[in-house]
Amino acid sequence: MTPIRLGFQGSVPNSPSYLYILLALVNGAVLPIQSNLNAQLARSLNSVPLAADISYLVGSIALISLLCTGWFGHPDWSALTKAPRWSLMGGLFGVWYITSSTYFTSILGTTLTQGLIICGQAIAGLVTDHFGWLGVNRRRLTANRRLVMGLLIVAIFLLSLPT
Repeated sequence: MTPIRLGFQGSVPNSPSYLYILLALVNGAVLPIQSNLNAQLARSLNSVPLAADISYLVGSIALISLLCTGWFGHPDWSALTKAPRWSLMGGLFGVWYITSSTYFTSILGTTLTQGLIICGQAIAGLVTDHFGWLGVNRRRLTANRRLVMGLLIVAIFLLSLPT
């Protein structure tokens, strides 16, 4: 799988640099903040779907603005017709994520909700990598990856115990 090259960078390294690792950690740290902001908006509006709609509207405005900067190069809009149809379902999964995390954060709390999300992401990532699904490079399920998954499941169990 070829990485997307950003317009303001020279190249994407083959091995993860500390900057990419740090940015991925920041990316993960933003998710619980987003869930809490959306949950607060949903409580204020008394509507989870409306809060998700507003979140998507604000995000769409930000993405359109980012496209206009040219930092990510110039998209090939004609290639949209050649993209696999299933790849367009990402937006539907995004709707599911925004709406469900908004709802579950209010019910389960931030830590358990995010823990379950991370565990679900890890399981889906392990399976996707192992079988090379969705066009990703295959990465076999090693003993270390199984151990990490087991530890995540133990962590979720401990998080879900009554306090």
